[in-house]
Amino acid sequence: MSVRLLRRFFREPYWWVLGGVIAAGVVLGIALARVESDTAPGIFGHAWPGDLDDTRGALGTLLGFQITVLTLVLSLNAPFIQSAANQYSPRLVPIYLKSAPLRRALPFFALSSSFILAAIRELGVIEDHGVRPRPVLSVAIFLVVVALCLLIVFLIRTFRFLRVERVLGLVQHLIVSATERRIQARLKRLPLNPAVALRLPPDAPSLLAAASGYLADVDLQALTRLARGWGVRVRVCITVGEYIDQGDVVGWVVADGGEPLEAHVLQELTSTLIITAAREPDCDPSLGLRILVDVANRALNSSSNDPYTARQALQQIRSVMRRLAGLPQGDWNVVDPDGRVRVSLVALRLRDYLFLAVDGPLHSAGGDPEVLEEVLQIALTVGLAARDVADRAAAHSLLARVLAEVQASPDQARFHRLLAQAERVRASFQGERRTRVERGRADWLPD
Repeated sequence: MSVRLLRRFFREPYWWVLGGVIAAGVVLGIALARVESDTAPGIFGHAWPGDLDDTRGALGTLLGFQITVLTLVLSLNAPFIQSAANQYSPRLVPIYLKSAPLRRALPFFALSSSFILAAIRELGVIEDHGVRPRPVLSVAIFLVVVALCLLIVFLIRTFRFLRVERVLGLVQHLIVSATERRIQARLKRLPLNPAVALRLPPDAPSLLAAASGYLADVDLQALTRLARGWGVRVRVCITVGEYIDQGDVVGWVVADGGEPLEAHVLQELTSTLIITAAREPDCDPSLGLRILVDVANRALNSSSNDPYTARQALQQIRSVMRRLAGLPQGDWNVVDPDGRVRVSLVALRLRDYLFLAVDGPLHSAGGDPEVLEEVLQIALTVGLAARDVADRAAAHSLLARVLAEVQASPDQARFHRLLAQAERVRASFQGERRTRVERGRADWLPD
């Protein structure tokens, strides 16, 4: 686990930037602490004169003031996170912490703080020559002022996190990153064939979970490399995001020749399954989808009764479903040059994502036309983007479910617009180029 965290640390540019500015602040603080002349005052005036004790005291006061302000600002940021968790979804908290604008101000505080600390340390070891011009203090004041100004700017930008559009945009960006930048880029390097299956004998040895937690990721490349090296074929039966207990069966292994497998082979294969205490969105788009569903469900509960916010969440879900349709559908089966499956990993299908996306909002909508209209658009998107017959059938079933909700309502007049949209969706499923609804909105040339 520590090796994985170390890898994540080195992959995160933010920590490289933070470490770089700290190093720069230390070098600059040590260099300027030894300067005791002021031949070029420039636009900031003359350097502050003083002896070593006065300079160190002033620097310490600046550092204390900066830390106090930063503490107050961070305490003000906590209600934003709590509000988002209560109003939208508790799963938004790690996303807020990672995307908060105040993170951008922290490198400047790190620069000024490391500069001041290094200068205080250096002033304590050099020889005191009495009252001299001290440019180090003038530069420290300038750095603190810049850091405070940037802090105010980013604090104001934090208020944007109260807008539901900003919240939904963050989650959608998270899902896009998980699908396109991580999953698709990783799977493109592997030969996949979802049409073939890995047939295992009934007595195939089991892969057991090494710890309790959520399956955050599967290092499919390392698993394939180990399987080929050991001459075994592996089937992982747990999808990413599922919770497992230590010792649970997560898959099976069979040797090419059918011979018994040693314990260390099973341990090496199990080590490629990354289990964490909390779900991580990097390779789990269903987690981001659940957050959008949480926003829609909470907007539709009896206390909020905000169908338009639910519709906004469903609009983001529709965009996400279009992205998910681009993922390889079916199980991720890595094949050898002979076409036989070497490693097989269970994966969610588009219809699974569709059920996850609409079941909760449909249950909570109570026949609201706005919500049902957007669910129709999701059905249309999935029905046109799906490449699998069963996925398209799920979209058609969703259309029928929405129409059943309409038929069960006593007030049919509310659904005039929705029924027109349903006709358009049905016609699109049947392959018609232009529907009667579209012809009523614009002038079209004859087909």
